[in-house]
Amino acid sequence: MNQQKNTAGCGTFVLAWMISTVVLGVIFALINKSGQSIGNVIGVSASLSFLIALVIVSVRMILITGRISKQSKIQRKKDKQDGISRYSPLIHVGGLPAPENCKASVVLTPTAVAVNCGGSEYVLSIGKIRNVDFQLDVNETQYLKSSLVRGMAGAAAFGMVGAIVGSAPKTKTKRNVKCYAIITYEDAQGNNKTFLLKDEVANTQVCSRLVDSLRPKISQRINRVDLSSMAQQPVLPRAMQEEAEVPQDGC
Repeated sequence: MNQQKNTAGCGTFVLAWMISTVVLGVIFALINKSGQSIGNVIGVSASLSFLIALVIVSVRMILITGRISKQSKIQRKKDKQDGISRYSPLIHVGGLPAPENCKASVVLTPTAVAVNCGGSEYVLSIGKIRNVDFQLDVNETQYLKSSLVRGMAGAAAFGMVGAIVGSAPKTKTKRNVKCYAIITYEDAQGNNKTFLLKDEVANTQVCSRLVDSLRPKISQRINRVDLSSMAQQPVLPRAMQEEAEVPQDGC
């Protein structure tokens, strides 16, 4: 949607500039009584037309933004009434029959989860979801940051030494957190399968909000494995294995 707005704004600007330049050029040529050259007339027309085109594009973008904002407000109100929540932007990591690392969005309704990815919509009934969880990927980077304001304040208070101390770069830490949503569901054959989604933009916590919304809606199941009934050969410690392999005297 933002790309469409940018394209429409550029097209409107160029069209308005061209039309305004032609119209103003004709008007100035007709009222030119001082004998100004055609080059001067065109130059003045182009300059004024540039300003006119900026005003036209600004007004148009304001109207488009207002219309989009109104439509979004109406959509949010309708979603709230229907119990629908939307989560984006996300990235499909894997697990669905869709390209990996493609952009995705999720629509959560009272009865189903719809994942839009790669031009397809994958719908999963809430009753088929067996478990949801999330995982955090934390990345911390350090960078140097200097302050011109502190340097100026230090110079005013303590002279050159204060300016040097005040503007000296300091180490800052930037913390980027991306959340993964891990959704396990039961397929038509009764097998458990899992797909993963992650935040496209760090520190937005979209997946965390998705998991928090899903958890109260599902009945989580835990697969119980009885270890005592599993027919497996017992694994002995290495020392006991070596002792068992040594033949005993008299045998």
